[in-house]
Amino acid sequence: MYPVLFKIGNFTIYTYGVFVFLAIITGYIFVLKQAKKERINEKIFSDIIFWSIIMGFIGARIVYILVEFKNFLKNPFAFIFSRGGFVFYGGLIFGVLTFLILTKKYKQSFLKLADLVSMAIPLAHSIGRIGCFFNGCCYGKPTKAFWGIKFPPYTLAGAGGEKVIPTQLISSFLLFLLFIFLVNFKKRKKFDGELFLLYLIIYAIFRFFIEFLRGDERGYIGIFSTSQFISLIILFIALPFYIYHRRYRPFFPRDEKNCNLTESFENDMSS
Repeated sequence: MYPVLFKIGNFTIYTYGVFVFLAIITGYIFVLKQAKKERINEKIFSDIIFWSIIMGFIGARIVYILVEFKNFLKNPFAFIFSRGGFVFYGGLIFGVLTFLILTKKYKQSFLKLADLVSMAIPLAHSIGRIGCFFNGCCYGKPTKAFWGIKFPPYTLAGAGGEKVIPTQLISSFLLFLLFIFLVNFKKRKKFDGELFLLYLIIYAIFRFFIEFLRGDERGYIGIFSTSQFISLIILFIALPFYIYHRRYRPFFPRDEKNCNLTESFENDMSS
């Protein structure tokens, strides 16, 4: 594993940070291309995405601190400014809330834009998990199976000296499959918001079960890990909502006329 990609004097480039950067850039480029195809005002959309990402990172760190609150109290400064320590669901929740607020502020369709972003999230997440693998975090339980991986002892995954399940790579692969599925399903969606709901449902199911393979400390709420608990809440809300709107009453038809995204684009082009 290569937690440190290279050093220039005292300046260190961490592999995890590089992959997080690549994840953000890749997802950002992808979603902007989708916006262009949909004739969405790219400037407004770009602003919404930018601040949602910023708040997502803040949320991911806040939830991590809450999960590790006892350890946080021992050394708050180190926790706040450490290069690691994020909870994905914290980032997702804060990011979605910011996205919702900003779409309302700019008078855009939250559901239409959320569908586009929902395709980019698993793509970016898939790349980010590769960074976790190189960093030796988010690792699996010890295993003697041939596909287990023994990490260097200076990493969190290698501290026990045993081979562990490479949950980072499993997650990365399945997230990429989710990305491919959503991109292809876009042609068949019946209502705005359908891709967003599908992403929440599929990821919640996947995350619930992958947690059984995780070996790192993540905090618990009762018998479930924090991420499993959040997954259940999301699943119990999103799944009935999706079934109802898929069968009986869609949010909005795909040719929704109330959305002013195209109008904003055309006004910008004519100005």
